[in-house]
Amino acid sequence: MPACANTVRTASELITAEGTGRQAGSSTSAPLLAVSPRVGSLVFHEAAQRVRGISVSELIPVRYAALMLAVGVVLWTLIAARDVSPVRSVRAAVQTAVAPNAARIDDIIITVTPPAYTGRAAVVMPDSARISALTGSRILLAVQGLADSLRMETLDGVQTIAPERTGKFELTLTAVADGFVALQPLLNGRGAGARRLIGISVSSDEAPRVRITQPSRDVRLNSPDTSLAIAITADDDIALGSLRLRYTKVSGSGERFTFDEGEIPVRVTRVSARQWMGQAQWSLSPLSLEPGDLVVYRAVTTDNRPGSPPQESDALIAELQAIGGEAAAGFDMDEEFERYAVSQAMVVLKTERLVAAMNNMSRDSIARAAQSLAVEQRKVRAEFVFMMGGELADEHGHEGDLDDLGEEAEAEAEGDILAGRLENQGRIALMRAVRAMSRAGTALDAVEVSTALVSEKQALSNIQLAFSRSRILLRALSQRESLDLTRRLSGDLSEARSVRRASVLAEVDSQTVSLQSILARLATLAGSTAAADELSMLAQQLLQQDGTSDAAAEIASMLSTASAAASRGNRAEARTIAEQASLALAQLLRVRLPMASGSAPPFTQHRLEGALADVLREQRGTPEWR
Repeated sequence: MPACANTVRTASELITAEGTGRQAGSSTSAPLLAVSPRVGSLVFHEAAQRVRGISVSELIPVRYAALMLAVGVVLWTLIAARDVSPVRSVRAAVQTAVAPNAARIDDIIITVTPPAYTGRAAVVMPDSARISALTGSRILLAVQGLADSLRMETLDGVQTIAPERTGKFELTLTAVADGFVALQPLLNGRGAGARRLIGISVSSDEAPRVRITQPSRDVRLNSPDTSLAIAITADDDIALGSLRLRYTKVSGSGERFTFDEGEIPVRVTRVSARQWMGQAQWSLSPLSLEPGDLVVYRAVTTDNRPGSPPQESDALIAELQAIGGEAAAGFDMDEEFERYAVSQAMVVLKTERLVAAMNNMSRDSIARAAQSLAVEQRKVRAEFVFMMGGELADEHGHEGDLDDLGEEAEAEAEGDILAGRLENQGRIALMRAVRAMSRAGTALDAVEVSTALVSEKQALSNIQLAFSRSRILLRALSQRESLDLTRRLSGDLSEARSVRRASVLAEVDSQTVSLQSILARLATLAGSTAAADELSMLAQQLLQQDGTSDAAAEIASMLSTASAAASRGNRAEARTIAEQASLALAQLLRVRLPMASGSAPPFTQHRLEGALADVLREQRGTPEWR
């Protein structure tokens, strides 16, 4: 029929080429029609459309033949109109032709349903060697084939799946981590069919990002009535849920800090679901700042993922400058450490918050929060021990009265006793504070929060007592020390010796060694008749060893394709794809393996080079050289 424009013939040749034109070593086979699945789908769709327009009476006037042809056209139209790729149809046809009674998998429909909070629709994809899904997605595999049961293997283990209906299976997985699913059909009395391996690549929902763009640094205030213009940007890979601006006012000095928290209204502009911008005009007058007070503010954002922790921006500071508040000459401390140092008053405040929120928290959450507070408590204790030069850690190692010193400690502190420095009662108070901090840290490690709070408050009271009775000063130099350059290279070098260190061989991790063994086995398979099950097992081992790498996932997909070709009896195609996978795996290992050290030239080469240099040196004075 001229109206068909050769589309029906082309569709027929595609099936014929796939079914009979892949015989290895056949010189009489017809040329292959190498087309992509998309082009093949278009050809089949166009052929179906052309067939629909054919008049049966015009094609075959015989009534009986016309009736049979009409039945064939209807069947052909129904098959061609389905949303199936030519590769899957041909694969099923070839498998049926090669082994009609053997266990096999004809078709796999993959449905990936993202988590509900994302608002994304489910994705249906045809048979594929790789699945990409978001963490928490539901993966449904609808398998159709000739089998009584289906053997499924994942990273969690092996299980046998019974059919929902005859020859149809449904498997449900949850995307948690990168892995694979291997399927093998089982048929009673006829053994197992070819394995099918599908890699699973799981991407996590990234935490939202937020930052304060204006002002972009800490500021010093000249007046407590200042107003700050604040700009915020936040973005997420899926969708944002909230955007807030919080602050903490810090007043006082030493360990007599007070903390007041609050929230600043923010005007949010939603550029898109994934990007928000916020602006706030913050007047500091209601805070009643006094000289030396400061306000720490930060932006807080969350996404829509249930249970996701809020993400904070870098904290910025607005400080009302105190008169004479500059550091004294001769004392230098990193400004960041001075500003963000954790104090005992802050530890007490955080512990009180934890005690108030314990009724609404799980046991694990309480334990994690208590352990985090224990770390902060040890930091505060270390700061005070370091401030006094370290003597506090060992001065009263026994469990006696803190007002008494042992004989060894008294002898070591003889200079301090003679100078009268130990008469300072503030020193005893600091010792008691450090001991109370130790008890608080131990109680927090044991998740005894209430007991720890009592010890923390005792430590805070002793610290305040020490700073109020007598001034405790840091030991600081009156001026910065400088290096004496006149003493450089003036030491005794008579005992100086050269040191030769033994070369250390680069360590190769176990994962790289496993990849090397896979490459060795794959090279053997690529050079001979490639077995489908062995190729599938190598792909599975590769995903188990390096499932997070995109390169390894691509190589595993190639091996799965080679396994499918080998199961269809197409050895030439399987060998070609296996060789390509071998080259790709070798390239991956070349990047992972350490560089080999260059080997030294042989001794005979040094002798030849020396002899050549001598001859050239002698010939420079001869007339021939000139």
